Amino acid sequence: MICGGSATASTPALLWDGAERLGVQCLVDPDRLPDRRRLQATLCERVRVMAADKAPIPVVLLAPGDPGLIAADTAVLLFHANVQPGDGEAVPLLVFSLRAFRATAAPSELFGAAPRATALPTGAAGPRFDAALNAALAQTLPWRSRPTP
Repeated sequence: MICGGSATASTPALLWDGAERLGVQCLVDPDRLPDRRRLQATLCERVRVMAADKAPIPVVLLAPGDPGLIAADTAVLLFHANVQPGDGEAVPLLVFSLRAFRATAAPSELFGAAPRATALPTGAAGPRFDAALNAALAQTLPWRSRPTP
């Protein structure tokens, strides 16, 4: 029989214990998407800027293969997006998920933030993308989480 109290929702995951920086790594699919690299860079920078809001540690971009991905002092925020083409005159849809990762920490979460979908932003970002990203960051980053009512 297992007894004992439960941890509160505000208890940060062990993944964050001792982290001295947060790296942001992004992937946008499909790879045949026109101008994919520009879109990926734009979205990744937006994720970095929004994740850095009120962050107690530096938030930096990490390129593929960067040694920081497995550095002991680095937690990594993985942003994975897929562009779904619009049917006819419908605006293309951006479906994305966020997940925190740390190579030196045992996995402590079974599920990350819920996947989100929004209209594909044009330019640097858009209000719908920002709102969806804010909601995902609130489920992922301890300094962005909202207190439970």
